[in-house]
Amino acid sequence: MPLLINVDPQPTFVSLHLEGEVDSKSAPELLDALTQLALAELAELRIHVVQLTFMSSAGLRALVFAKQKMPHSSRLVLVGGSPEIREVIERTGLGSAVMMVATVSELD
Repeated sequence: MPLLINVDPQPTFVSLHLEGEVDSKSAPELLDALTQLALAELAELRIHVVQLTFMSSAGLRALVFAKQKMPHSSRLVLVGGSPEIREVIERTGLGSAVMMVATVSELD
């Protein structure tokens, strides 16, 4: 399944909506979308993974890249996500760098 990426800039954050799979073939597309953002200036990046069915280690590397390029005080938020994706993020230790919420209402 191909990866669909929709970028939605807001005044105080940027949302990235992902649909499909992030694997070794599609991760470069995600990395490209992330590099086009002004990550060094973002206070918050919300990545919506509700419609994401799979994320490989290549996808995790893209998340790590984004977090490293963002200011230390900024938030990288994953919204939604299957139990499998959430478990992979927690098991790899990325859960300490990424905030995971079920819905955006948890951020208000």
